[in-house]
Amino acid sequence: MLKKLIRREGIQNFLKLFSSSLLAQGLTFLLSPLFARLFTPDDFGLVALYLGIFSVLSVLGTAKYEQAIMLPRSDQAARSLFWLVQIISISFALLVLIAVLFSGSFISTLSGNALLGPWLWFLPLSLLFNGLFQGATFYANRNKQYGIMAGSTLTQYSVLNATRLVTGLLRTHFNGLVFSQILSQIVSALYMLARTGKKLLRADGSLSLEAIKDQAHIYSGYPRFNMLLNFTNNLSGALPIFMFTRGFSAEVAGLYAFGYTFVFRPLSLFSQSTLQVLSQKVIEDHHKGKYVYPSLKKLVTRFFWLGIGPFALLAWLAPALFRLVFTEDYIMAGTFLQILSPWLFMVFLTSPLSFIPELFFRQKKAMIIDMAYLALRFVSLAAGIWKQNLWLSLWLFGAVSFAVVTYNLFWYLSLARRQTSGSTQII
Repeated sequence: MLKKLIRREGIQNFLKLFSSSLLAQGLTFLLSPLFARLFTPDDFGLVALYLGIFSVLSVLGTAKYEQAIMLPRSDQAARSLFWLVQIISISFALLVLIAVLFSGSFISTLSGNALLGPWLWFLPLSLLFNGLFQGATFYANRNKQYGIMAGSTLTQYSVLNATRLVTGLLRTHFNGLVFSQILSQIVSALYMLARTGKKLLRADGSLSLEAIKDQAHIYSGYPRFNMLLNFTNNLSGALPIFMFTRGFSAEVAGLYAFGYTFVFRPLSLFSQSTLQVLSQKVIEDHHKGKYVYPSLKKLVTRFFWLGIGPFALLAWLAPALFRLVFTEDYIMAGTFLQILSPWLFMVFLTSPLSFIPELFFRQKKAMIIDMAYLALRFVSLAAGIWKQNLWLSLWLFGAVSFAVVTYNLFWYLSLARRQTSGSTQII
């Protein structure tokens, strides 16, 4: 069934990426009951807070130029973009280091979790290696090196889970969940560089500062539109963690993060595997003047029937599942998932098409939608915090999220539908 679902988007490439993601997530899933006993909801709340801050800053750390690496026709231009990403990443990491030096205590206090303070010093390191990882990953995707990308996923999650297990069993005085995230980021970035570096690092005289400047100018729409779009998107995703930590407690934030990650991380990897293959094929077809709407519509329809059953079961059985698999401390995380499951189902349908606004140069509208989405989510969470009613926050948050993601899905399809057949323009 899965082969039939994705054969038009490159079955072998998809399975190469998805199988590695499935194996990595399968291991994480099998170990998650043990992790729930080795770490507390407060521990998960701290790592979620660190990753929330990192995810927001990581967008600024590359200016989203890595997304442009797939687009140039020449490899020289693509490599120039890779080095542009590294220059921006190094510069931004230094700025963050200075900010932590002078304002680390204030940031820790503002977050609502005093345990964050020591880990802020690792943010510049995370951002530095993220720039390396993102640049190398998009370059590998450009060259259809899906085996390298699959190996990176396995490497990252193997290191992540092994480090979690060791630090949890040793009962280290530091948060093993945060440490494992940082270490896995570094190792996966070095893996990508080792596998793609031969082409990226070659000294053939084709790279120069002038060439890098030219590419920065050509793709200046990425920092002007995509960066802000992704910034608001990541801030929107991290907003519940920030606001639950500050408005309720680190424990509530940890329970939300635990339940959300339980579904969203495998969902995200599935979507990313589809996106990485699908975007490459659709961009190629679009450049050739092919009409891409029918294949996109068929993909969404098949994803709907693939996902409706599992997500319906999630909405029905999540608390009972968490009671069975995890300790009593995590039952509430299953209740969170019950409330949020309709929104997560729409994310499952929509995420593989998230590159469509870039393909049809509609980043500005996408940015406006995301800013409105962020504002609506903030208001929904703030209303519950103001009333000190966690469930009100979750129900409003889930309803707003479902509505906006549903709108995005129909908008993406409408952009593809309005493409003139045989042309690369939008009417």
